[in-house]
Amino acid sequence: MQIKNLFLALVTSSIWGSSFLMIKYSLDELNPSDIALYRILIGALFVNIFVRTKEKIDKADHIKFVIVSFFWMALPFYMFGIAEQTITSSLAGLINGSTPIFVAFIAVVFYRLRITNLQIIYIFSGFIGVGLITLSGGINELSFNIGSIFALIASISYGIAVNIVEPLIKKYESYIVLKIVMRYASLLSLILYGFTASFKLPTLQISLIPMLILGIGGTGIAFLTYYKLLDNVGRISSSFIVYMIPIFSIFFGYQFLNEITYAIQFVGIGVILTSAFLYSRT
Repeated sequence: MQIKNLFLALVTSSIWGSSFLMIKYSLDELNPSDIALYRILIGALFVNIFVRTKEKIDKADHIKFVIVSFFWMALPFYMFGIAEQTITSSLAGLINGSTPIFVAFIAVVFYRLRITNLQIIYIFSGFIGVGLITLSGGINELSFNIGSIFALIASISYGIAVNIVEPLIKKYESYIVLKIVMRYASLLSLILYGFTASFKLPTLQISLIPMLILGIGGTGIAFLTYYKLLDNVGRISSSFIVYMIPIFSIFFGYQFLNEITYAIQFVGIGVILTSAFLYSRT
C-alpha cells in the first residue's frame, strides 16, 4: 500500500479510535439520541463547508444514499451511545474491530463475492473472535453485557454500509458521496431522534469539546479520509483500518478513564484481526 494511503489509514483509525472515549464523556451530560443527532449535524455542517464540489446525482441513486446514511451514521452512532451506557469505551472499540468480518460476510452472502474455502474458514474464525470480545471478567468469572449487543449491531450496520457505498464511490467522487450521505443522515437523525433527544446544549465543562471532536473529527475529517481511502483501495482492503481502531480505543480508555481490558477480549480481537488480515491476503 502506498505511503499516502497508510497515512490516511492512520489518521482515520486514530480519530475513530478516540470517538469511543468522546462518546463516554458526552454521556455524562447528553443522552444517546442527543449524541447521535449533534454528531451528525456538526459533521454535516463541517463537510458541506469544506466540500464545494457539485455533481448531478441520478434519481435512482438517491435511495441508495438514504440507505447508506442510515446504516453508516444514523443507526450506529445511536447504537454505540446506547452500548456505552453499560460497557467501557475500550470494549466498544474492540467490538467495532469486528467490522471487517461483517464486511466480508455480507459481501459473500448478499453480493455473491466469490471466495475460497480458506477465506470461509477465516470468516467463521472471525465470528468466534466476536463472541470472545463480548465477554468480560477473569477466566473463572466470565460475564456478558447487553451493551455488547448494541455495539455489535453498530458494527454489522457498518458492514452493510461499506458494501452499499462502494459502487457509489466508483460512480461519483468520494467527497460528493460523503456530502450527500451527510445531508440525508442529518434529515434521518432529526426524524429518528427528534422525539427522544433532550436537545440539551452541551456545556464547555462537560460535553462541548467531546461533541466537537466527534462531529468535526469523527464524523467530518475521519469520514473524508476514509472515503478517499475507500476510493483508492476498495471496501475489503480499506476495512483494514479497523484493525488499528481497537488499539487506539484501548489506549485512550486506559489513559483517560483507567478502563480494564480483559485477557479474553485481547484473545478475541487477536482472532478477529488475524482472521481479517489473512482473509484479505488470501
